[in-house]
Amino acid sequence: MREKEIMKTNRRFILVVALTAAFLLHPAALIATDIDWFKIKSLKDRAFLEYVETLDLRGEASLRFWKKIPLSRANPQVYKLFHKEAFAIYMNRYPRPRGKLTRFEAGQGTTIIGPKSNQPLKLLFTDYYPLAEGPVGDPEKRYQIGYTIHGHDHPWLGGNAETAIWEARRHPNVDLTLLDPEFVNQKQVEQIDAWVKEGFDGILIWPLQEAPTGAPVERALKKGVPCVSIDRMVGTPRVTARITGNFPANGAQQGVYLIHRLLQEKGEVKGNILLIRKPLGSTADAMRTGHFLKVISYFPGLKILDSYHNNSNREHSFNQVRHALTQFPIVDAIFCTGAEQGMGAVRAVDDADRWHSREDNQKIIVLVDDDLSEALTAIQKGKIAMVAPYTPLLGALGLRVLLKIITGKPVPKDVVTPDLPMITKESENVFGIETVPVEQWTPYAYGRK
Repeated sequence: MREKEIMKTNRRFILVVALTAAFLLHPAALIATDIDWFKIKSLKDRAFLEYVETLDLRGEASLRFWKKIPLSRANPQVYKLFHKEAFAIYMNRYPRPRGKLTRFEAGQGTTIIGPKSNQPLKLLFTDYYPLAEGPVGDPEKRYQIGYTIHGHDHPWLGGNAETAIWEARRHPNVDLTLLDPEFVNQKQVEQIDAWVKEGFDGILIWPLQEAPTGAPVERALKKGVPCVSIDRMVGTPRVTARITGNFPANGAQQGVYLIHRLLQEKGEVKGNILLIRKPLGSTADAMRTGHFLKVISYFPGLKILDSYHNNSNREHSFNQVRHALTQFPIVDAIFCTGAEQGMGAVRAVDDADRWHSREDNQKIIVLVDDDLSEALTAIQKGKIAMVAPYTPLLGALGLRVLLKIITGKPVPKDVVTPDLPMITKESENVFGIETVPVEQWTPYAYGRK
């Protein structure tokens, strides 16, 4: 009996050691060993900031901290919105990097000429899962690949598709069929089903929203057709592979920059915020907005005026912000989960001549995701305060991953690209995080240059 008890105790000890090691090796744990997360949840406003200052975090450690912080009850409105829209569900499902974190430094990448735009594009991740130029797999076989991605005329989505075309042309035995479901979920479902019936070797998917893609991807997998989602996740966890990026960083960066800017200008974190967002239920919107809300939840002086959604449409964003400006005389910040939302917001504020719409007559702080060339120009003009970049140039990476899967090469299910730095007019230190000035990031920008 005693031997059994000893064996049971030993097994428990081994399990505890294993779990502890797993926790410590997880990237989120590599922030600092002395952070009191329970204490953090009880803090708010100035006391919270004073505690953060004692941690003396720098660079990646600081950004990981802001991504990891729990939701606070200090701001009841923010707390309620976070739970109402079930952001925790998206966050719990979103892939996280495992093992050693890969860093990205401004200057890395490969410059190409876009096969459709004929413009120079600097691809950030050409050294991720590389494939040598030339035939892949069996050189006598032609590999049929389908990529269904909405909005080929949209600058972000068109740039994404363009890099997949570039990668396909590097491999003479790869035939890429590119289709646009035109922001209609059912069209995308039909495209996936048709490719399965035609015996395609693999399918790439950029979904508008997660849920509608679940059933067709399941049907493809049952027929042995590998599927890879790019940028956003699809509606089934059994997808063959997922290319995901820095959505959590984007939202956290927007939140921490807003706090930094308000402290600089007012010496306190107070203000009215307007949210202009991507479609409800999309991965990009949920992750960015959810992480932004976590950061600002520690500050009861912040108020959300209203929250709007649109399909990354500049005109819709313009109309939404224009309407909001007629409703709210005091607007301190506009949070945008995409560059089209951001450019629509800038145009609306310009049109209404409302840049100085704060109690202290200071300029509205516009926070934007996605490194559109026009958005970077707007930073230089002082109309956008910061951009949290998320490159569209992921189609090539997605195709390489899919081709490796098809040809039997080992690839992890989750291919997570590294966090990218905040972009500001000039370099700033934001809670130990150095931002990148516009000129350094301009080569990576997408859209008309």
